[in-house]
Amino acid sequence: MEYRYCGPTHQPQRVNAHAKPLTLQNALVVIQTAWRLGRVHVGTHIKKRFADRGVDMIDLQNIVRNGRVVSCQESPEYRNWKYRMEGISDDKAISVIFALDFGEDLAESPLVIPVTVFKKDVPEETNVVKGGMP
Repeated sequence: MEYRYCGPTHQPQRVNAHAKPLTLQNALVVIQTAWRLGRVHVGTHIKKRFADRGVDMIDLQNIVRNGRVVSCQESPEYRNWKYRMEGISDDKAISVIFALDFGEDLAESPLVIPVTVFKKDVPEETNVVKGGMP
């Protein structure tokens, strides 16, 4: 599978790093905005995790659209904050770690970096019955 950049062609304004994380709700809005604008950097590490764990970009898109941000952790090595999103895609419970590039303008042109992804067991009662009501 090949990924192609489809975001803005101009260089966005750079800002200083943020000392404090976004709230979980604000992080969700920024991640969804970056995704909608095509400002997503898919690196080699997460591509390997896709293959290892049976997850793809459609699953990530479903998590971004319908999942929730559940936690935040500072990454001093990269001087940014990582946000964990969880949700269900195609009967797979998935956790995704996203980093936000705080050097970018988070309001106008945020950049989101999916770092890693993993599947979790889905409790039977959360599965939706296909073709009818649960």
